[in-house]
Amino acid sequence: MNTTTADVSVSELAERLTRLEDVRAIEQLKYRYAGFCDNGYDPEGIATLFVEDGRWVVDGEGGSMTGHEEIKAHFRALSDKITWALHYMIAPRVELAEDGQSATGYFYLLCLCTIENSQDATKKDPVILTINYTDQFVKRDGAWYFQELRGRTHQVSNWDQGWVKQPFRD
Repeated sequence: MNTTTADVSVSELAERLTRLEDVRAIEQLKYRYAGFCDNGYDPEGIATLFVEDGRWVVDGEGGSMTGHEEIKAHFRALSDKITWALHYMIAPRVELAEDGQSATGYFYLLCLCTIENSQDATKKDPVILTINYTDQFVKRDGAWYFQELRGRTHQVSNWDQGWVKQPFRD
């Protein structure tokens, strides 16, 4: 038997709408994160996206930080090392928990950036990097936050070398 819109209750429609709005809010949260990164790795802005005990864990150029103060300190230092970046968050997939209070999000990152040269900090290198994110989100007082942002780096390559010749920078 086919279900028509008339067969769906108002409460079922409201629940479906809430789930769609939650998915969209989580995607927007991730895009705000990218925007803060592209704005000089704004430490204050980035920290506001996490719950107080939230974790930021990224291998490769990253590290592991817990809580607002550690996250802010990390991004203050990162802004000296990476002087320009453009984060493309692509292919979002969000899975909401049944209770609607937590979720897991999967995103790919394609990032173009300018990073200090590993042999000479006065020089800058054009770099392309890619990361897979598996993030944990929680809803608090009607708003979504990162509980954990977790990234697995695929490659970090100087632009002139590419990922075939140089899958990871020295």
